[in-house]
Amino acid sequence: MSISSGFSAAQPSRFTLPSVTSQTSADSKPPLGSRDGSRSPVISSGGLTDTRVEANITDVPFDGFLKYKNYEVGVTQDGVTQSYQGGFVYGPGHHIAAIAAMVFDEQLNPHPILKTGDTRLSRADRGKPYVQDGFVAGRMDHAGASSSKIALSELAEEVGGEVVPGTFRPLGTAVSPTMPNESTESDAYFVAAVKISGNPYGDGGSMEVTDLIGPKIMTPREAIAATDRSEVSESSRTRTLLGRGFDSIGFVPQLDVYVHDHPKLASNFDTLGLGDVIDIRAQLQPSAIPQPRPRAESLEAMVNDVVTSSRKDVMVSSESLMVDAKTHHAVNKNGVITTLESEFKNQYLHLDYDRAKVGTYYLDPERGPMLAMTTQARPALAFAPESPKVMRRDVADIKISRELEIDEQLPEGARSLGSPSGASAGQSDLYYHFLAQVVSPPKAEESADYVTLSEALTLCRQGDGDSQTEAFCERLADDLGWIPNLGMSVDQARALMAS
Repeated sequence: MSISSGFSAAQPSRFTLPSVTSQTSADSKPPLGSRDGSRSPVISSGGLTDTRVEANITDVPFDGFLKYKNYEVGVTQDGVTQSYQGGFVYGPGHHIAAIAAMVFDEQLNPHPILKTGDTRLSRADRGKPYVQDGFVAGRMDHAGASSSKIALSELAEEVGGEVVPGTFRPLGTAVSPTMPNESTESDAYFVAAVKISGNPYGDGGSMEVTDLIGPKIMTPREAIAATDRSEVSESSRTRTLLGRGFDSIGFVPQLDVYVHDHPKLASNFDTLGLGDVIDIRAQLQPSAIPQPRPRAESLEAMVNDVVTSSRKDVMVSSESLMVDAKTHHAVNKNGVITTLESEFKNQYLHLDYDRAKVGTYYLDPERGPMLAMTTQARPALAFAPESPKVMRRDVADIKISRELEIDEQLPEGARSLGSPSGASAGQSDLYYHFLAQVVSPPKAEESADYVTLSEALTLCRQGDGDSQTEAFCERLADDLGWIPNLGMSVDQARALMAS
């Protein structure tokens, strides 16, 4: 199928994707020792042929409810070993369970539910809003609780919701890392139709303000636009979560239709790694969209700022420090600050840099956008639960200094795909930029790293890339007017519907 004539190829750029420099096993370091002098177990990297990983913790420079650990990791592939040193941050349980919660209107169209009242010191310290909307999610820090149980409990705690029977399902089998160069954290994603049946009650801690949290219901296009403008906390991960949710039920936001209602679309549709598409409407009854609950007349409901009562900065590397603070929620009204009584801990990793996902692609007249994804190392993942792959195919992931103008650090011809997104505001002040760079079609011998956008999304959902890469792919598809699940442009899909 040919791409519409609106696409055109550009001249090659001077930018090249980074490669991993290896050393032979004869020149590699001897087996690494842990802090107590013992050897770590040799573990699999998660599926690459002839790949072995040996990983050891060398130091723990910060040991709070968040922890920062330094490591040495050796990755051996086909007798060639590369050694890596670095550090990573993580919280209790390492991972996050997140749910693409949706209510359905009288026509049974989906409306994503976000939560209000997400408060983060790491954002405020960077001059961003202290309070934003966010996705429904919780840390997997309860002993014996599965990711699905965590997701369901957060649904009740944060938006007062309960799952419509028969609609809860996982969105992929592999966890998706959130910032794998600096953390072991990954997301486990789920989807469900939801009934708002009660009031949110929070987790009992001081960080969640009961009068501030609650459901925010949007149309699919409104929710996607809000994530691309970074009006949502960790907007890139929200975009990834929503994209999987829509794909799993066969809803195409670019067209505002279910593929189940259009046989010609359905015959081309693929969930891209999420299993069989379901028609969730079979489990639902038409209903009106719940009205927003009245805002409480309390000081807590007006929280929009934070006051730090004590702070200690602990250097953990030449480029980063751990912030260890005690804070209060506050109300800032025309510069007059009223501090709430309860004090709570706030810890996060402060970095001297941000990151950019830079995707190099060309336009194939038959297959559509072709994206370069090379194999890269993410050594910190060697210490993560669920054994995510250490060697992963990904677009370029580059550091961006906060002290220099971003335009001075970007490859020639790269264009921005929406606003930067916080990577994981609960554990770091890292932001990701998203940039695309179009090149001329490569020669046959140089094309092995290129995959279709459909294949790129499938790779991300089955253990490559990360949640930021997947969001990049979603943004690029929208930028180009391409629907990866159908393997065609928006214009082609509309023409197919009308034929």
